[in-house]
Amino acid sequence: MNKSKLAYQLLYASSFILLLTSIFKLDWLVYSKIMVVCSVSLIYIIDVKKINYLVLVAMLLILIVEILSVIDFKLHFRMINILASVYYCLNMILLWKSLQKIQIQVKKIFTIQLLITMSLIIYVVYSVQDMISLNINEDGLYLNVFIVLFILFIGICYYIYLNSKTVVSSSLMIAASCFLIVNIMTVLNKLYVYLDIFVVISNVLQVFGHYFLIKFFIEQKDLKPNNVEFF
Repeated sequence: MNKSKLAYQLLYASSFILLLTSIFKLDWLVYSKIMVVCSVSLIYIIDVKKINYLVLVAMLLILIVEILSVIDFKLHFRMINILASVYYCLNMILLWKSLQKIQIQVKKIFTIQLLITMSLIIYVVYSVQDMISLNINEDGLYLNVFIVLFILFIGICYYIYLNSKTVVSSSLMIAASCFLIVNIMTVLNKLYVYLDIFVVISNVLQVFGHYFLIKFFIEQKDLKPNNVEFF
């Protein structure tokens, strides 16, 4: 059995365990999350031709964020926002190579597709922020910094997706969409209204988000810009 196949089998097994713990045993959720992040990181180490250690640092950061979220989201809210902000900053640095290939152009930024998409995302995110504002007290500044960086990350992901060959960049779009839903559902579930189904859905989407983002970083070198002009 080759190493890559073994790494994927570990991911499947750990994802299944994560699903079970999300439904039946929340006390074990920390351990299943560690298994998933380690499995995804292992896939990156095995499949990528040249390891970028910033990717692994980013994975370590998001693992700490997830552990703190499970232990006590409210108690560690400030640290979660700080670490998550750094995580998305690192991801934006990692996406710089793709932006260089695609080339940042004003006419490509101000397209109908991107403007409508980002306007809707900003509206939803700040609506959620308004809903939980009474529960965050003095930590509002940290949340706002996180929101700005997260929206910027989402914008970069969609910009790359809209202006490149979708065979590679579709993984980035899927990852960004998963992270968007996960972050919204997690905050609502922890600070507004708790629903068991939110835990299951957010954890499943988190696995997809981690995997597809890593998949993009593995294939990032193959990214090619397209010549389609969006009106």
